[in-house]
Amino acid sequence: MVYDRQITPEQVVTFGVSGMLYQNGLIMYDHQTESLWSHILGQAIAGEFKGTKLTFLPALQTDWQTWQALHPDTRVVGPGLFGRDVYASYYASSDTGVVGSQLPRDGDLYVKEYVLGVRLEGEARAYPFSVLGKEPVVNDAVGGIPVVVFFDAATASGAVFDRRLEDGRVLEFAAGESPRRATDTATGSRWDIFTGQAVDGPLQGTALAQVPITYAFWFGWADYHPDGTVYMGKE
Repeated sequence: MVYDRQITPEQVVTFGVSGMLYQNGLIMYDHQTESLWSHILGQAIAGEFKGTKLTFLPALQTDWQTWQALHPDTRVVGPGLFGRDVYASYYASSDTGVVGSQLPRDGDLYVKEYVLGVRLEGEARAYPFSVLGKEPVVNDAVGGIPVVVFFDAATASGAVFDRRLEDGRVLEFAAGESPRRATDTATGSRWDIFTGQAVDGPLQGTALAQVPITYAFWFGWADYHPDGTVYMGKE
């Protein structure tokens, strides 16, 4: 998850990790006022900035090879301090955070199912990876906004875009000839699923607006969005 650190036109804050959790989610603090912020909500929950929301920015979570191909001039912040994933055993277990999840254990989804979460116009909607693996292109609407969800199972990478063009047309998409391409049904143009840009066809060069998304375990997303909906595939 990526947020803009500019709180006001005059103030930019920096963040650290508080060591605390809220509903099993990480709590950040800003160095300027020591207000506490939920990283899932992007909102201050205590302190001088309580109630203030950060601007949620679109981002792509993928593997290094894919990212480098898309952005060959990328600067790496740091190589990391660990030679292995210290959370591997946690991923493999059914444990849900420190205090447990509010989800019933007999729900429709496994509590640690990975989901891609979207929040638009007051609506929260989750797209399980298990569903997206079978249906890598999903035409849907969230909060009344027509969106397309693209997914690449090989890298467990997803991206969401607004399907509306500047001229008012709303596109529908279908899977392309390769996992990282999609085709719009109106013009047959081919689109890069990670950039949301038409790479050839009548709409070549057109770019869709990317929608910010959250990668999370199902229990983590649902605890923060108890009234949200879940996409379970075409009926």
